[in-house]
Amino acid sequence: MRHLIGLLLWCVVTLAAHADITRIHHNLGIKLDPATRELHAADTVNITGNGAAIFALGREFSLEHITLDNHALRSEQLLIADTVDGLSRWRIPLGEKVEQHVLTLRYQGTLSPLKATTDERNVLQRLPAMADSSGSYLPASSAWYPQFESIPFTYTLTLDLPDPQRGIVPGKLIEEKQQHGRTLARFEFNHPAEGIELMAGPYRIEERVENNVRLRTYFHPQIAHLVQDYLGSISDYIELYSRWIGPYPFSEFSIVSSPLPTGFGMPALTYLGIDVLRLPFIRFGSLGHEILHNWWGNGVYVDWQRGNWSEGLTTFMADYTYKERAGADAARAMRLSWLRDFAAIPEGQDIPLRDFTSRSHSASQTIGYHKAAFLFLMLRDKIGAQAFDAGLQAFWKEQQFKTASWTDLQHAFEQSSGKNLNDFFHQWLSRRGAPLLGVEDIQSTVQGEKYQVSFTLTQPTPAYNLRVPVVIKTAQGDKEHLIEFMQIKTRYTLDVDAAPQSLTLDPDLRLFRTLDAVELPSILRQIINDPATQTFILTPESAFRKTAAVIAEKLLDHPPQFSAELNAAASLLVIGPHDAVDRFLAERKLPARPENLRGKGTAQVWTVRQNNGKVTVLVSVSDAHALEALLRPLPHYGSESFLAFEHSKVIERGVWPAQSPEWPLK
Repeated sequence: MRHLIGLLLWCVVTLAAHADITRIHHNLGIKLDPATRELHAADTVNITGNGAAIFALGREFSLEHITLDNHALRSEQLLIADTVDGLSRWRIPLGEKVEQHVLTLRYQGTLSPLKATTDERNVLQRLPAMADSSGSYLPASSAWYPQFESIPFTYTLTLDLPDPQRGIVPGKLIEEKQQHGRTLARFEFNHPAEGIELMAGPYRIEERVENNVRLRTYFHPQIAHLVQDYLGSISDYIELYSRWIGPYPFSEFSIVSSPLPTGFGMPALTYLGIDVLRLPFIRFGSLGHEILHNWWGNGVYVDWQRGNWSEGLTTFMADYTYKERAGADAARAMRLSWLRDFAAIPEGQDIPLRDFTSRSHSASQTIGYHKAAFLFLMLRDKIGAQAFDAGLQAFWKEQQFKTASWTDLQHAFEQSSGKNLNDFFHQWLSRRGAPLLGVEDIQSTVQGEKYQVSFTLTQPTPAYNLRVPVVIKTAQGDKEHLIEFMQIKTRYTLDVDAAPQSLTLDPDLRLFRTLDAVELPSILRQIINDPATQTFILTPESAFRKTAAVIAEKLLDHPPQFSAELNAAASLLVIGPHDAVDRFLAERKLPARPENLRGKGTAQVWTVRQNNGKVTVLVSVSDAHALEALLRPLPHYGSESFLAFEHSKVIERGVWPAQSPEWPLK
């Protein structure tokens, strides 16, 4: 999977209702049999308000009994719409005077089988409520419980499962007991909630309590040996972010293993695939990202209508922070990867950052996660780390368990820094694209024992307001100057102490910008994002072609276009056995197989830039089995230029060499 780093957003059903409802509390009792996929449920809903309340249930559920304030209602008379987005809706007349109401519901249904998939993009779409003895997952978006209009609600939930099944929902575990071959667990969530996700499986539960926070793992038996390491990592991350932001907002945190290939973040827990949890790097990156979402996203809610700030802030404070801790080179490499991914977005697919709500493909992830994280990096550079951290802490203190927007974040940082940040936030949130910097008319002169470098800095219209790092290389070392640049063209003169040799703009990549051509080696992302990419399969063998077609479908963000005739003007994905790929390269007079990949592994993947600037990606395999082994891993390496696989394991990866643009001085 692509690094699930990233939290997958709750899909909350939004229902219009002519009502004045201010509070909803669910008291749910759920009895689930994963083997038969049968669910029986009772819900007592306390409603504060009047008018008419509308709720929805998934179409697979049948409403058996309904009362309002102890009066039985006929559900068929209340049904207002059916099969809309797979949901049935009922309208409940509350009247105009009485404010407090009790609605009781009983319903049942047969859940879908567990959806086996290795494609994260399928998992990113709305899933049904699913049950299986190996694992059950009931997402909020399936409307497996009565969903009212989109005001936050609170709930208690009692979950009844047969042994050896164990289950969890977001919230505080109040009681857990085994009796008569079944397990009952009761949870409560007293903060405003946007949705309820339910997970169950044949879990072995381990627990420890640190700093009054209950830490738990709900792991399948085959990964039970990982428990202690994961419990220790949870504790470390909670301590890190509690110091940085403010106290952890919940009483517990749990990691729940999933038979699905991806993961989700929810209040006080994360749901991660079994195979994902086995990956050693997950504890040192993705897990921290998911835990941080308990502050950003689950502790302060996103104002979806005005853009999703949570993913970018979490990426900056988790993924990027871990690279900074690993060293300056690792942090720069991540910034470069983000900028190269942005450069690979085809024309027309870029959107303003303010319009990002959730990730649906790699281009949207580049905007909503990486460009947003870059915004916070530039903001920290602009106002200083101390004011940045103070702004985060004030934002958390003010907005905890409230809905907040980019504007609320801006105000917090303005208060902490004492600076007007309106221009900064406006240009990075409201504009597509990124600035493209250029240098004209460079001159160097000698003034006594001092040297001066004069040059004109350029950018397209409309101009950004930028602080541009300019580095002058001299015989005695490099000297960095930070210059304010807010026009289309501006002339600058800089003093240096030794004979200047060259000038470089932003060599450390501290600005979100359009990279120069010499900074842009070809990467897989360029064909992944391009809707015009042509797929060319180099063998007539039917089984091979079938697998190659699936590879193309999983790798590309757009429906693959298969071609029998090579279109040299398009981006190309070329898939074939080793000998066929070598013939293809020779016939098209393309560079031969790279020496750093030759003879390595069962599959090799690399990029070649065509004369027209388009990119060809070669997928070269030893046989059909080697190609099939790429189905799962290959789509997660879009930022690379070359890869070698031993079956499904990456044994070589990297990006073709590149350099910062440098202007010589004489």
